[in-house]
Formats: sequence, C-alpha cells, structure tokens
Amino acid sequence: MNKYILCGAVGLSLHLTACQSLFSKKNNTQPDIISVTQVDSSKFKKQEAPAWIAKRYKYNPSRSKYNDLINTKLEVKFDWEKQYLYGTATLDLKPYFYPQDSLILDAKGFDIASVELVTKNGTSPLNYNYNNKQIYIKLNKTYTRTETYSIKIKYTAKPNELPKGGSDAITSDKGLYFINADGKDPKKPKQIWTQGETESSSCWFPTIDSPNEKTTQEIAITVDKKYITLSNGTLVYSTQNEDGTRTDLWKQEKPHAPYLFMMTVGDFAVVKDKWRNVEVNYLVEPKYKPYAKAIFGNTPEMMEFFSNKLGYAYPWDKYSQIVVRDYVSGAMENTSATIMMEALQATSRELLDENWDGIIAHELFHHWFGDLVTCESWSNLPLNESFANYSEYLWEEYKYGKDAADFQGLEEKMQYLAESKKKQEPLIRYYYNDREDMFDSHSYAKGGRILHMLRNYVGDDAFFTSLQNYLKKNEFKDAEINHLRLAFEEVTGEDLNWFFDQYFMKPGHANLLIDHKYENNKLTVQVAQIQDSLYTPIYKIPVKIDIWVNGEKKRYPVTITKAYHKYEFDFAQKPDLVLFDGEQQLLAEIDHKKSVDELIFQYKNSDKFEARFNALVGLLENKDDKAKVNETFKLALNDPFWNLREAAIEYFTDYKEADSLALEAKLKTIAQTDVRPSNKAKAIEVLASRNPKLYKDVFEKAILDSAYSVVGAGLKGISKTYDKEAVSKILLVYEKESSPIVSKALSEIYAENADTTKYTWFESKLNELVSRDLYYFTSDFGLYLSKMPKSIQLKSVALLKPMVLNHEIWYCRLGAFKALLKMPKLDEAVALKNEAREKEKDQKLIDRYKKLDK
Repeated sequence: MNKYILCGAVGLSLHLTACQSLFSKKNNTQPDIISVTQVDSSKFKKQEAPAWIAKRYKYNPSRSKYNDLINTKLEVKFDWEKQYLYGTATLDLKPYFYPQDSLILDAKGFDIASVELVTKNGTSPLNYNYNNKQIYIKLNKTYTRTETYSIKIKYTAKPNELPKGGSDAITSDKGLYFINADGKDPKKPKQIWTQGETESSSCWFPTIDSPNEKTTQEIAITVDKKYITLSNGTLVYSTQNEDGTRTDLWKQEKPHAPYLFMMTVGDFAVVKDKWRNVEVNYLVEPKYKPYAKAIFGNTPEMMEFFSNKLGYAYPWDKYSQIVVRDYVSGAMENTSATIMMEALQATSRELLDENWDGIIAHELFHHWFGDLVTCESWSNLPLNESFANYSEYLWEEYKYGKDAADFQGLEEKMQYLAESKKKQEPLIRYYYNDREDMFDSHSYAKGGRILHMLRNYVGDDAFFTSLQNYLKKNEFKDAEINHLRLAFEEVTGEDLNWFFDQYFMKPGHANLLIDHKYENNKLTVQVAQIQDSLYTPIYKIPVKIDIWVNGEKKRYPVTITKAYHKYEFDFAQKPDLVLFDGEQQLLAEIDHKKSVDELIFQYKNSDKFEARFNALVGLLENKDDKAKVNETFKLALNDPFWNLREAAIEYFTDYKEADSLALEAKLKTIAQTDVRPSNKAKAIEVLASRNPKLYKDVFEKAILDSAYSVVGAGLKGISKTYDKEAVSKILLVYEKESSPIVSKALSEIYAENADTTKYTWFESKLNELVSRDLYYFTSDFGLYLSKMPKSIQLKSVALLKPMVLNHEIWYCRLGAFKALLKMPKLDEAVALKNEAREKEKDQKLIDRYKKLDK
C-alpha cells in the first residue's frame, strides 16, 4: 500500500530546517584518536517530557490459527443498480494443528443464503450463527490436521450499507466499490474494483481475513461482455453466456493473504509488455492507451533490477497494473495485479513534470516484501511497508544516481521528523488503538531510513544476501521482525539484536548536539545525545567523522555508546571542515554549528547531497559574510543536481545587490535552457517577481513550452506584464487546458485579481478536478471568494456543500471547509461550516476544524 501524502514531496524548501542524517558501514577500528572521555553532563539541560508521550493502548497479537485456508473459489456477479455482489464461495480448509469441530469466518454485512458442507455426493446444510461480522459454523464432525473439508456459502455483499471507516492512508474500508454505477456522470466511466487492506476483503467474500493466513484462489467473474475484468493470477478461460454476459475465470495457484485478493471490472485498454517470460500488462482508460508505456514502461527494467538485486526472481505468474477512478489510496500491491489511483493517468506532456516511478517501484517491491513474505500481524507492518518504501531509494540510486536517491531519502526523513513532533512509536508496534494507525510515516518513511542504516552498517553484499536469505526461508509464509534479524545474523555472523532493539523495538530517534573546536594543535569533537532517555534509547551509533585538513579528507570511524563523548585529534593546522557522519545516513536530529567558511567548504567539497544541501541551509540562516553567501549561491546555480540549483534560484527572489541585472541574465538563461522543467519554472517565477516587464520575451516563450509547469509560470509572468485586456485574451485560451498545473496557475491569477467574471470557470474546475489537485485549487477558490460580492459568495455555498459534507476524500472536505472560512460575514457560509463541523466523523478533521475555526 502506498501512503499517498497530501503535501507531496518536500522538494527543495530551504525554509525547512534540514536535519543531517548519519550512519556508516561497519568498521570497528578507531585510528588516530588520541582519547575518548565522558563529558560533564551538567552542561546539558534535561528536556521536559516530550509532547508526543501518549497513553499505551491494548496489546495486539497476531491472530491465532485454528483452521487453515487451503483454497478459495469464488463465483461472483453484480447488481449495478443496487450495488450488490451476489456470490458463492467454496472454501477448502483443514485444522491448523489441533482438532476442530467449528469454523469462524469473517463476513461483513452479508445476507447469507446458505452454508453447506461439500461432500462427494453433493452438499449438506450446516448449522451456523451470524452477527453481521462473522459466521460461526458448526462442522459435521471433529476434523484433525490431516483431514480437509470444504464449505460452500451463498451470500449477497452490500458494501454501501456498511458503517463508514478508513484512515489517512486508506480513506474507506468497505472493500468493494461501484463507480458511477448508474452511469449518470458522463465524465466518469462505470467501474467496479476492490480494496482489501487491511481487513476489508471480508466485505465482499467470506474468509479468514488476517495477514497471517494464506490461500490459493479462483475467481469466476460474470459481467456484461463489454467489460474487461482483472484479478490475481492468470486468466484460465472466458465463457460467453446465453444472457449476453461473459464469465472470466482467474486462478492464482501460489498462496497469498486474503487482503491481497482483487478484482476490477470496467472499460479498460490493455497495453501488453513483457519481462523475461512473464506477461506484463498496463490497463488504463482507452484515451490514455497511447501513454500507457510512457507511464509504466520502466516496469520490466524494475523487475529485472529488483530480481537481480535480491537474488530472487519475481515470483508471480504475471504482473498487471491498472488505474481506476476514485481510488481510496495511492495504490495497492494486490498479488500480480496492482491497482493505482487515477492521478497516474497522464499524457506524455504531463509526465515531463512528474513521473510515477516511485509509486510503481513501491508496489512492485511489495511482491517480494508483503505478498511473498507477509507480515504476520499489522504490528509488524514495517516488514511490508518499510521495504517497499526503501525500494524507491534503490530505484532512484540505480536509475537516476546517488544524489537523486539521497534527495528522496531526505524527503523521507523530513516526513518522519515532522510526524515525530506529534507521535513517536516503535516501528514494530504491538500497542495501538486501531490497526489503521500503523499506516503512518513511522512504518513508511522511518522504516525505510532504518533499512538504509542497516545496509550501510553491514555493507551492500551482506545486506542483499541477507534479504535473499530472508525471502527464501519465509517464502509464501508470514513473518515477524525476528525472522528478519535472524536472516541477517545468519549471513553476517554477528549478533544484531542491539540494532534491531534500538531501531525497531524502541520509539524515537537520536537528537545529537555536536561541537568542535581547534586549539593548541588539537581538534576536539564533542558529541552529546540529548534526547530524553526516559522515553528514547541512548543509541549505539557506529559513525564516520570526516575531517578535511589543507583540502585533504581523512575519515575516522567511531562508535558512540554513551550520552556524552569527546574525541581528540592531533593536527598541525586548523581543519577546513569537520563533517559528522561522512556518509550522511543516520536518522537523527543534529545540531552542529559551523562558520560561513566551513559551510562554504562543505558545499564545495562534500560528495554527499545531504551535506551540500545542509550547507546551503546553514548559509541561508547565517547573517554574517553576506557577500560570501551570495557568491556560493551563485555557484550553486550551476550545481549538477537539479534540487540544489532550485535552492539557489529560490534564494535570489529578493536579491538586491549591485549585480542584480547580471544575476537576472543568468536566471534568464536557466529559465530558457535548464533541463529540469521545475527549475525553468522557478527561474521564471523569480524573474516575474523582480522586473517582469524586462522579461516579456521569456514569458511569451514559456507559455509555448512542452512542460505545463513552465507554462503555468509563464502565465503568471504574462499577468504582470501585459495590460488587463491583453492578459484576459491570453488566459482565456489556456482555460481550455485540462492540465491541473495550468488550472492552478490561472486560479492564483484570478484570485489575486478578484475577477468577478471567472466564477463560472472556478465552478467548472471544481467539478472537474480530483484528489490533491482539487484540494489545492479549492484553496485559491477560497481566496477568490473572500474578495467577491455577496451574490457570488451565496452561489458558492451551494457549490461547496456536497464537497464539505460528503466528499469521500478527507482533505477535499478540509479544502471546502477552509474556503467557507474565507466568508466569515456570510450567514449561509457560517451555517454550512457549522453543519460540517457537527456532522464530521473523522477525528483528525474534527481536530483540524477546531483549530481552524477558533
């Protein structure tokens, strides 16, 4: 499951406080260190209890196994009008170990027609009780673990009649979804799709809905013959029925967890690809067929890369990726058939601004970590999600280089550190209130960074050999964190309990205060772990300290084991730079003050992206030697990595020195020639904020660019350059563009200019945009409404009402709520806002509404 985060990527954002990360390859030697002594702890102030301390919830063990599913056979058909599924489930089971005379199956909100035992001579009814959540079945006798039995259940699933639930990561949990079932929305295709994680498969078929259960499967799907179906495994046959329908039988012969069962129905174009001898398919809406390979075309290369890296070939019969409408998450790694959100449907032109390699790699990697080896309980979810998260780093490193990977790693670290201000939990979390709470930046971002540290401690060879060992020993089984630890220990020969205990089983992260000084030919480096040890471990941290003297770097491996350490080194001259954690891989908050000269040296000489990034952040915050800082940022305009060029471009937004025109000439060159569209767009925006009338030619060229981000920036520049009538004519042409980026640029311009004639355009876009694009667009709509007369504001209340009360995506409801707050003097807006507060059931939104509406 991909946790689709609203805020998106951290991006450059030098306005964020960047935290260095550190960790290193295993090395027990400590050369050239004169002494290691404990520092006086009275120098450091003890922290108060952190804000994230919360009550402990109940213990959540893995589910006990009484009966074991062997095979699941489903026969399903649909009632589009009622949005029902009519199903027959035939389940083959046996006792797990102890003899059993009864069976409990998960089945949510069904109408049960019959429960029968399948025998050689037919079927016979069984006694059962049903509480609308589980079926309690009395078997015909007591079975031993050497005996199998089969149960047949006829039922009706009614997903829309289930209580509403969900989480940040998976916004709904009804399992089965009918999209535009009545066909009344001409802009939306009719579709059916499923979403099983965490325990929602039992909303559409009876099963043992737990991640530590595994079963083979068959699904016979009967649909109107005009529709395409997709499910796990391979399509065995299609049969034309006399009533004009067709039945497709899909079969998955290798066992997997019930939450990974899937099916989709709809009008899809199928674009075929291949990896080795494995069928690879991309299913999109017909109009996106020409772009399917542009979107997903790296998939075979990813399959080859991951198969080789893990020493374990992709294990399933096929790999399909399908894009659906109104999906309740980013994507889901259903075995051999991943479902993706509609944002992935993009034209080649839109892909210039944003490719989807990260989410594609994430879901593919799950086919080893999650599908092949599955976490035995949701408490062990990082065994699924942390690995999938780290696959994004691995792919970036392989395909786009180390800087790109480390930038992705920095984004992950920033996401976790932001979340850590509110909550800090162990990665392996047996105490939680709701299993959905596991789908957070701990399980994803923090877990990925911890795996990166483990990789750099044991080394690449041992890391990937250990993963191969883990996969082979646990294939088609469920696992807990100790299985991973033992796999690493077997390969490395080292007791790694210290690493797994402090990073997987304990909450928090290291908070390090680093200080260095040089006097009397001696360099002293002081390291203090200042996290509150009542709640967070004092970490064992093997790390490298890089020291440059006279332009030459020397590396000193050390292992921190206490709260306070002091390291002393003999040098005949003052070092140019001390860089704590030369590999820049530790997940930690680090405070290490450096002079302007040291930061400039760090930017120019480190080969690590994060060190160079942090140097620019430090220079941005430094108020001294402005001339030196300016020169360094000018140098960064030519940095080989796009993100650091973007940092430099943004820095010069308010630049007012004597050479401003020369600088603008450089920005103009970037705006026209940079290979990264986002950097061209950023440079255009900076020019538009400074002397827009001097750069009319830049803006005119930009609005003809292939990349929509550049077009959007050019339109903003045009709006500040031409007279009102000319601007209006140009913008009117671009209102026809379907690109959300262009729509966002226009909404900003119209909101700023308070153009009353553009209300109908805003209205049309609110009905057209989806997901995050709708959220951000609604923010501009709110600003626009704040400047509008009462008559327009009144019309907007009716427009916002269904969005704020009923939109399935929580952050879209939030966007509408914020827009209503922009009209505090309109009684109707205030009334609707209050109604939304009263009716909202999502606690995170209730809390946000309370903070926003004080």
